[in-house]
Amino acid sequence: MQSLGHARLRRDPWIRRTKQHYLDLIAMSLAGTAGEQVFLGGHDDGAAGNEGSDLFEATKTAMALERSYGMGAKLASFGDPKRHPGDGGHFDPMLLPRVDGILQEQFERAKTILARHREACVVLADKLASRLELSGQEVRDALDSPSQGMLSEKSG
Repeated sequence: MQSLGHARLRRDPWIRRTKQHYLDLIAMSLAGTAGEQVFLGGHDDGAAGNEGSDLFEATKTAMALERSYGMGAKLASFGDPKRHPGDGGHFDPMLLPRVDGILQEQFERAKTILARHREACVVLADKLASRLELSGQEVRDALDSPSQGMLSEKSG
């Protein structure tokens, strides 16, 4: 059975992992749900719930920014969250609101990007539905097409 909505991204193992890197990962993780909002007017529960789901992974990354990497509102690090999985907000009662703030901000960012590239998304979705796979270059080419430039100028 074919899985729907699955993206495999190859990452450079030596990439410098800055706060922006992690915010980008969160926005990408939330892009499927954002796409449902932009194109369908609402989202279903397919992106959330289970461990490994898009929302779970985005939440885990946002928690790591705030709790482990010293890249959140607080500089303190409470170590690897995998070693202490049950104590999500134990040390800081304000952790969950900060994490939710990051998620909301990146969700809005993903929706804005998708809305700006609406035309290319429709073209790419049609290609993906017929072929079941797209290369990164195909996506870049669609986003760089002249009609996308005109669309960005109109909405900018």
